[in-house]
Amino acid sequence: MDLVLKHRKNRPHPCHLFLIPSLVLSSLLPATEAWADTPKSGQISHVESAPNHRPKIGLALGGGGVRAAAHVGVLKVLEEEGIPIDYIVGSSTGAVVGGLYSAGMTPMHIEEQFTKKKFMHAFLTVPLTLRVLVIPLFYTPKLLGIESYDGLYRGRKFANYLNKQLPATERNIEDMRIPFGAVAVNLIDGKACTITTGNLSRALQASCAIPALRKPVKLGSALYVDAGVLDNLPVERTKKMGADIVIAVDIDEKIVPTAEPTFKKFGSVAHRVMTMHYSVIDQDQQAMADFIIHPEVTGVGLISTDSADAKKCVEAGQAAARSAVPAIRELIERSTKE
Repeated sequence: MDLVLKHRKNRPHPCHLFLIPSLVLSSLLPATEAWADTPKSGQISHVESAPNHRPKIGLALGGGGVRAAAHVGVLKVLEEEGIPIDYIVGSSTGAVVGGLYSAGMTPMHIEEQFTKKKFMHAFLTVPLTLRVLVIPLFYTPKLLGIESYDGLYRGRKFANYLNKQLPATERNIEDMRIPFGAVAVNLIDGKACTITTGNLSRALQASCAIPALRKPVKLGSALYVDAGVLDNLPVERTKKMGADIVIAVDIDEKIVPTAEPTFKKFGSVAHRVMTMHYSVIDQDQQAMADFIIHPEVTGVGLISTDSADAKKCVEAGQAAARSAVPAIRELIERSTKE
Protein backbone atom coordinates (compact mmCIF):
# COMPACT_ATOMS: atom_id res chain seq x y z
CA MET A 1 0.00 0.00 0.00
CA ASP A 2 1.48 3.31 -1.05
CA LEU A 3 0.46 6.82 -0.16
CA VAL A 4 2.43 9.59 -1.78
CA LEU A 5 2.18 13.32 -1.11
CA LYS A 6 3.01 15.00 -4.39
CA HIS A 7 3.97 18.55 -5.33
CA ARG A 8 3.53 19.95 -8.79
CA LYS A 9 6.64 19.76 -10.91
CA ASN A 10 7.47 19.62 -14.57
CA ARG A 11 8.47 16.34 -16.11
CA PRO A 12 9.05 15.47 -19.73
CA HIS A 13 6.11 13.66 -21.27
CA PRO A 14 6.88 9.92 -21.38
CA CYS A 15 7.01 7.95 -24.57
CA HIS A 16 3.92 5.88 -25.22
CA LEU A 17 4.12 2.14 -25.76
CA PHE A 18 2.03 0.86 -28.62
CA LEU A 19 0.24 -2.42 -28.00
CA ILE A 20 -0.63 -4.90 -30.72
CA PRO A 21 -4.33 -5.77 -30.47
CA SER A 22 -3.62 -9.49 -30.42
CA LEU A 23 -1.34 -8.97 -27.43
CA VAL A 24 -4.06 -7.07 -25.65
CA LEU A 25 -6.42 -9.98 -26.15
CA SER A 26 -3.98 -12.60 -24.98
CA SER A 27 -3.12 -10.60 -21.89
CA LEU A 28 -6.77 -10.60 -20.88
CA LEU A 29 -7.13 -14.34 -21.11
CA PRO A 30 -6.88 -16.21 -17.82
CA ALA A 31 -2.95 -17.08 -16.83
CA THR A 32 -27.88 11.43 -16.19
CA GLU A 33 -30.93 13.67 -15.56
CA ALA A 34 -31.60 16.02 -12.58
CA TRP A 35 -31.23 14.57 -9.11
CA ALA A 36 -34.28 13.61 -7.12
CA ASP A 37 -34.77 15.36 -3.79
CA THR A 38 -35.17 12.09 -1.93
CA PRO A 39 -32.52 9.39 -2.44
CA LYS A 40 -33.86 6.25 -4.07
CA SER A 41 -32.82 2.71 -3.30
CA GLY A 42 -29.07 2.39 -3.60
CA GLN A 43 -28.64 6.16 -3.85
CA ILE A 44 -27.22 8.88 -1.64
CA SER A 45 -27.38 12.65 -1.63
CA HIS A 46 -23.87 14.03 -2.00
CA VAL A 47 -22.53 17.22 -0.44
CA GLU A 48 -23.21 20.56 -2.06
CA SER A 49 -20.52 22.39 -4.02
CA ALA A 50 -17.55 23.64 -2.03
CA PRO A 51 -18.13 26.91 -0.15
CA ASN A 52 -15.87 29.79 -1.08
CA HIS A 53 -13.66 29.39 1.99
CA ARG A 54 -12.39 25.89 1.23
CA PRO A 55 -10.60 24.41 -1.78
CA LYS A 56 -12.57 22.31 -4.21
CA ILE A 57 -11.56 18.67 -4.15
CA GLY A 58 -11.45 16.41 -7.19
CA LEU A 59 -10.95 12.67 -7.57
CA ALA A 60 -9.04 11.26 -10.53
CA LEU A 61 -9.94 7.57 -10.74
CA GLY A 62 -7.58 5.45 -12.80
CA GLY A 63 -8.48 2.48 -14.97
CA GLY A 64 -7.59 -1.13 -14.26
CA GLY A 65 -10.43 -3.52 -14.95
CA VAL A 66 -11.97 -5.19 -11.93
CA ARG A 67 -9.31 -3.54 -9.76
CA ALA A 68 -11.58 -0.48 -9.93
CA ALA A 69 -13.38 -2.04 -6.97
CA ALA A 70 -10.59 -0.39 -4.94
CA HIS A 71 -12.12 2.98 -5.85
CA VAL A 72 -15.24 1.91 -3.98
CA GLY A 73 -13.18 1.35 -0.83
CA VAL A 74 -11.67 4.82 -1.18
CA LEU A 75 -15.10 6.41 -1.61
CA LYS A 76 -16.44 4.61 1.45
CA VAL A 77 -13.69 6.00 3.66
CA LEU A 78 -13.90 9.54 2.30
CA GLU A 79 -17.63 9.52 3.00
CA GLU A 80 -17.14 8.17 6.50
CA GLU A 81 -14.55 10.83 7.23
CA GLY A 82 -16.71 13.64 5.86
CA ILE A 83 -14.22 14.64 3.18
CA PRO A 84 -16.24 16.34 0.42
CA ILE A 85 -15.87 15.58 -3.27
CA ASP A 86 -16.58 18.36 -5.75
CA TYR A 87 -15.42 16.78 -9.02
CA ILE A 88 -14.81 13.27 -10.31
CA VAL A 89 -13.08 12.29 -13.54
CA GLY A 90 -12.52 8.64 -14.38
CA SER A 91 -10.79 6.51 -16.98
CA SER A 92 -12.05 3.12 -18.11
CA THR A 93 -13.56 1.18 -15.18
CA GLY A 94 -12.54 4.07 -12.94
CA ALA A 95 -15.08 6.07 -14.95
CA VAL A 96 -17.73 3.42 -14.26
CA VAL A 97 -17.27 3.69 -10.49
CA GLY A 98 -16.99 7.47 -10.57
CA GLY A 99 -19.99 7.84 -12.87
CA LEU A 100 -22.30 5.66 -10.81
CA TYR A 101 -21.23 7.43 -7.63
CA SER A 102 -21.70 10.88 -9.17
CA ALA A 103 -25.17 9.80 -10.27
CA GLY A 104 -26.11 8.93 -6.70
CA MET A 105 -25.28 5.26 -6.22
CA THR A 106 -24.04 4.39 -2.73
CA PRO A 107 -20.58 2.83 -2.35
CA MET A 108 -22.29 -0.25 -0.90
CA HIS A 109 -24.45 -0.66 -4.00
CA ILE A 110 -21.46 -0.26 -6.33
CA GLU A 111 -19.45 -2.69 -4.21
CA GLU A 112 -22.11 -5.34 -4.67
CA GLN A 113 -21.85 -4.96 -8.44
CA PHE A 114 -18.25 -6.17 -8.14
CA THR A 115 -18.41 -8.70 -5.30
CA LYS A 116 -21.56 -10.37 -6.63
CA LYS A 117 -20.05 -10.56 -10.14
CA LYS A 118 -22.84 -8.45 -11.68
CA PHE A 119 -20.40 -6.00 -13.22
CA MET A 120 -18.11 -8.55 -14.87
CA HIS A 121 -21.02 -10.69 -16.09
CA ALA A 122 -22.39 -7.62 -17.83
CA PHE A 123 -18.98 -6.62 -19.13
CA LEU A 124 -18.19 -10.10 -20.51
CA THR A 125 -21.57 -11.51 -21.48
CA VAL A 126 -19.85 -14.62 -22.86
CA PRO A 127 -16.66 -16.05 -21.28
CA LEU A 128 -13.64 -14.67 -23.11
CA THR A 129 -12.14 -18.07 -23.85
CA LEU A 130 -15.36 -19.14 -25.57
CA ARG A 131 -15.59 -15.88 -27.50
CA VAL A 132 -12.03 -16.33 -28.77
CA LEU A 133 -12.79 -19.88 -29.90
CA VAL A 134 -15.65 -18.69 -32.09
CA ILE A 135 -13.71 -15.84 -33.72
CA PRO A 136 -14.07 -17.49 -37.19
CA LEU A 137 -17.83 -16.99 -36.91
CA PHE A 138 -17.28 -13.24 -36.75
CA TYR A 139 -16.29 -13.30 -40.40
CA THR A 140 -19.62 -14.76 -41.54
CA PRO A 141 -21.47 -11.40 -41.52
CA LYS A 142 -18.64 -9.88 -43.57
CA LEU A 143 -19.16 -12.54 -46.21
CA LEU A 144 -22.76 -11.36 -46.40
CA GLY A 145 -21.69 -7.75 -46.80
CA ILE A 146 -22.46 -6.77 -43.19
CA GLU A 147 -19.66 -4.63 -41.78
CA SER A 148 -19.13 -3.79 -38.11
CA TYR A 149 -16.37 -2.29 -36.01
CA ASP A 150 -13.47 -4.44 -34.87
CA GLY A 151 -13.91 -6.13 -31.49
CA LEU A 152 -15.26 -9.28 -29.86
CA TYR A 153 -18.03 -7.70 -27.75
CA ARG A 154 -20.54 -5.10 -28.95
CA GLY A 155 -21.22 -3.67 -25.50
CA ARG A 156 -24.98 -3.16 -25.81
CA LYS A 157 -25.80 -5.41 -22.88
CA PHE A 158 -23.19 -3.62 -20.82
CA ALA A 159 -24.75 -0.23 -21.65
CA ASN A 160 -28.19 -1.59 -20.76
CA TYR A 161 -26.84 -2.93 -17.49
CA LEU A 162 -25.42 0.48 -16.61
CA ASN A 163 -28.71 2.18 -17.47
CA LYS A 164 -30.57 -0.16 -15.12
CA GLN A 165 -28.40 1.06 -12.24
CA LEU A 166 -29.93 4.51 -12.62
CA PRO A 167 -33.49 5.87 -12.52
CA ALA A 168 -34.71 7.04 -15.92
CA THR A 169 -34.58 10.64 -14.70
CA GLU A 170 -30.90 10.57 -13.77
CA ARG A 171 -28.95 9.49 -16.83
CA ASN A 172 -27.41 12.66 -18.26
CA ILE A 173 -23.90 13.59 -17.15
CA GLU A 174 -24.43 17.35 -17.23
CA ASP A 175 -27.26 17.18 -14.67
CA MET A 176 -25.39 15.34 -11.92
CA ARG A 177 -24.88 16.94 -8.51
CA ILE A 178 -21.16 16.11 -8.64
CA PRO A 179 -19.61 17.33 -11.92
CA PHE A 180 -18.28 14.26 -13.71
CA GLY A 181 -16.20 13.46 -16.73
CA ALA A 182 -15.49 10.13 -18.47
CA VAL A 183 -12.23 9.97 -20.41
CA ALA A 184 -12.12 8.13 -23.74
CA VAL A 185 -9.87 8.07 -26.80
CA ASN A 186 -11.25 9.10 -30.18
CA LEU A 187 -9.95 6.81 -32.93
CA ILE A 188 -10.81 9.38 -35.59
CA ASP A 189 -8.36 12.07 -34.47
CA GLY A 190 -6.21 9.95 -32.17
CA LYS A 191 -6.78 12.15 -29.11
CA ALA A 192 -8.15 11.60 -25.61
CA CYS A 193 -11.06 13.73 -24.47
CA THR A 194 -13.32 14.16 -21.45
CA ILE A 195 -16.98 13.41 -22.04
CA THR A 196 -19.00 15.74 -19.80
CA THR A 197 -22.41 15.75 -21.48
CA GLY A 198 -24.85 13.23 -22.84
CA ASN A 199 -26.00 9.81 -21.77
CA LEU A 200 -23.96 8.46 -18.86
CA SER A 201 -24.09 4.77 -19.76
CA ARG A 202 -22.91 5.40 -23.32
CA ALA A 203 -20.04 7.53 -22.06
CA LEU A 204 -19.01 4.82 -19.60
CA GLN A 205 -19.29 2.20 -22.33
CA ALA A 206 -16.96 4.30 -24.48
CA SER A 207 -14.45 4.89 -21.69
CA CYS A 208 -13.88 1.16 -21.15
CA ALA A 209 -14.09 -0.12 -24.73
CA ILE A 210 -10.81 -2.08 -24.59
CA PRO A 211 -9.29 -2.29 -28.11
CA ALA A 212 -9.72 -5.68 -29.81
CA LEU A 213 -11.86 -6.92 -26.91
CA ARG A 214 -14.78 -4.49 -27.23
CA LYS A 215 -16.06 -2.70 -30.32
CA PRO A 216 -15.49 1.08 -30.41
CA VAL A 217 -18.43 3.25 -29.36
CA LYS A 218 -19.71 5.88 -31.77
CA LEU A 219 -20.92 9.12 -30.18
CA GLY A 220 -21.70 11.84 -32.67
CA SER A 221 -18.81 12.06 -35.13
CA ALA A 222 -16.35 10.44 -32.72
CA LEU A 223 -15.46 6.75 -32.40
CA TYR A 224 -14.24 5.99 -28.89
CA VAL A 225 -12.08 3.31 -27.26
CA ASP A 226 -10.73 2.75 -23.76
CA ALA A 227 -9.13 5.73 -22.04
CA GLY A 228 -6.19 3.62 -20.90
CA VAL A 229 -4.71 3.79 -24.38
CA LEU A 230 -3.55 7.38 -23.75
CA ASP A 231 -4.83 8.73 -20.41
CA ASN A 232 -5.28 6.17 -17.66
CA LEU A 233 -5.02 8.51 -14.64
CA PRO A 234 -6.83 11.78 -15.48
CA VAL A 235 -5.29 14.19 -12.97
CA GLU A 236 -4.82 17.12 -15.34
CA ARG A 237 -8.38 16.74 -16.61
CA THR A 238 -9.68 16.84 -13.04
CA LYS A 239 -7.81 20.11 -12.46
CA LYS A 240 -9.31 21.53 -15.63
CA MET A 241 -12.76 20.67 -14.32
CA GLY A 242 -12.07 23.16 -11.51
CA ALA A 243 -10.48 21.16 -8.68
CA ASP A 244 -7.98 22.95 -6.43
CA ILE A 245 -6.83 19.71 -4.82
CA VAL A 246 -6.71 16.48 -6.83
CA ILE A 247 -6.59 13.10 -5.13
CA ALA A 248 -5.49 10.50 -7.66
CA VAL A 249 -6.40 6.87 -7.05
CA ASP A 250 -3.90 4.77 -8.98
CA ILE A 251 -4.82 1.08 -9.32
CA ASP A 252 -1.90 0.05 -11.53
CA GLU A 253 0.05 -3.05 -10.65
CA LYS A 254 3.52 -2.45 -9.29
CA ILE A 255 6.37 -3.41 -11.59
CA VAL A 256 8.54 -5.83 -9.66
CA PRO A 257 11.29 -8.20 -10.83
CA THR A 258 9.70 -11.31 -12.31
CA ALA A 259 11.26 -14.73 -12.81
CA GLU A 260 12.13 -15.57 -16.42
CA PRO A 261 10.06 -18.81 -16.52
CA THR A 262 6.94 -16.72 -15.85
CA PHE A 263 7.04 -15.46 -19.43
CA LYS A 264 6.52 -18.95 -20.83
CA LYS A 265 2.87 -18.78 -19.78
CA PHE A 266 0.32 -17.80 -22.40
CA GLY A 267 -0.45 -14.08 -22.25
CA SER A 268 2.28 -13.33 -19.71
CA VAL A 269 4.40 -11.20 -22.05
CA ALA A 270 1.45 -9.06 -23.16
CA HIS A 271 0.32 -8.65 -19.55
CA ARG A 272 3.78 -7.42 -18.61
CA VAL A 273 3.85 -5.02 -21.55
CA MET A 274 0.48 -3.56 -20.58
CA THR A 275 1.67 -3.10 -17.00
CA MET A 276 4.71 -1.21 -18.24
CA HIS A 277 2.54 0.83 -20.60
CA TYR A 278 0.29 2.05 -17.79
CA SER A 279 3.28 2.77 -15.58
CA VAL A 280 4.84 4.99 -18.25
CA ILE A 281 1.77 6.95 -19.34
CA ASP A 282 0.72 7.59 -15.73
CA GLN A 283 4.01 9.17 -14.65
CA ASP A 284 3.30 12.72 -15.76
CA GLN A 285 -0.20 12.58 -14.27
CA GLN A 286 1.15 11.38 -10.95
CA ALA A 287 3.45 14.39 -10.86
CA MET A 288 0.45 16.73 -11.12
CA ALA A 289 -1.53 15.11 -8.31
CA ASP A 290 -1.66 16.60 -4.82
CA PHE A 291 -2.09 13.10 -3.46
CA ILE A 292 -1.70 9.64 -4.89
CA ILE A 293 -3.52 6.82 -3.18
CA HIS A 294 -2.19 3.53 -4.49
CA PRO A 295 -4.14 0.52 -3.12
CA GLU A 296 -2.23 -2.75 -3.11
CA VAL A 297 -4.00 -4.62 -5.90
CA THR A 298 -1.05 -6.39 -7.51
CA GLY A 299 -1.97 -9.89 -8.62
CA VAL A 300 -5.60 -9.14 -9.45
CA GLY A 301 -6.26 -9.72 -13.16
CA LEU A 302 -7.94 -7.03 -15.25
CA ILE A 303 -10.98 -9.20 -16.01
CA SER A 304 -11.01 -11.45 -12.98
CA THR A 305 -14.47 -12.80 -12.14
CA ASP A 306 -13.42 -14.01 -8.69
CA SER A 307 -15.46 -12.42 -5.88
CA ALA A 308 -12.46 -12.78 -3.60
CA ASP A 309 -10.43 -10.54 -5.91
CA ALA A 310 -13.13 -7.87 -5.87
CA LYS A 311 -13.32 -7.97 -2.07
CA LYS A 312 -9.54 -7.76 -1.85
CA CYS A 313 -9.59 -4.61 -3.97
CA VAL A 314 -12.34 -2.96 -1.93
CA GLU A 315 -10.42 -3.66 1.28
CA ALA A 316 -7.18 -2.41 -0.27
CA GLY A 317 -8.90 0.82 -1.23
CA GLN A 318 -10.23 1.29 2.28
CA ALA A 319 -6.85 0.65 3.88
CA ALA A 320 -5.06 3.06 1.54
CA ALA A 321 -7.68 5.77 2.02
CA ARG A 322 -7.56 5.53 5.82
CA SER A 323 -3.83 6.10 5.71
CA ALA A 324 -4.40 9.10 3.46
CA VAL A 325 -7.04 10.87 5.56
CA PRO A 326 -4.77 12.72 8.05
CA ALA A 327 -2.58 14.17 5.31
CA ILE A 328 -5.59 15.08 3.16
CA ARG A 329 -7.16 16.96 6.08
CA GLU A 330 -3.89 18.78 6.66
CA LEU A 331 -3.68 19.80 3.01
CA ILE A 332 -7.28 21.03 3.02
CA GLU A 333 -6.69 23.09 6.15
CA ARG A 334 -3.48 24.55 4.78
CA SER A 335 -5.11 25.44 1.47
CA THR A 336 -8.08 26.99 3.27
CA LYS A 337 -5.81 29.36 5.20
CA GLU A 338 -3.87 30.47 2.15
